[in-house]
Amino acid sequence: MALETITSSVKRRRTQWATQFLAAAELVRRGNTVAFTIGNNTPVADLMVGAPSGELFWVDVKGLSGKYDWLVKPKGTRERLFYILVLLAPLAQAPNKREPDLFFVLTQNEANSLEKAYRLARPNNKTTNPGFGFKDAIPYEDRWEILPS
Repeated sequence: MALETITSSVKRRRTQWATQFLAAAELVRRGNTVAFTIGNNTPVADLMVGAPSGELFWVDVKGLSGKYDWLVKPKGTRERLFYILVLLAPLAQAPNKREPDLFFVLTQNEANSLEKAYRLARPNNKTTNPGFGFKDAIPYEDRWEILPS
């Protein structure tokens, strides 16, 4: 049996699925109810979430397997849309051990503002994908309290 060749698109797809499940698990652990919207072209978000209070909100999950730029396309304003950015931890050196995954929680306005600032800081770069640098998200680490409760 031949080993599967891991292409960059396969790695991205696996990372995205893993990080969506990690974000959903963390939301459930915090008392929310989560439904996956399933599909790569869902126009609003990856997760529909019910807060313990019964309030519904949306979460768009962006995942990385390394400290690269976050690819976040700006969207038109949508009420109760949040972003959870997840850095998927690499396997640790010890067998069967993992480093902690990192979570960054942003409002839609915050994500759009970071993307705009990143793009404006590079006016002559025609190849820059929409998004922002990894370090730009650090102030938003573990800000779960901004989500509806």
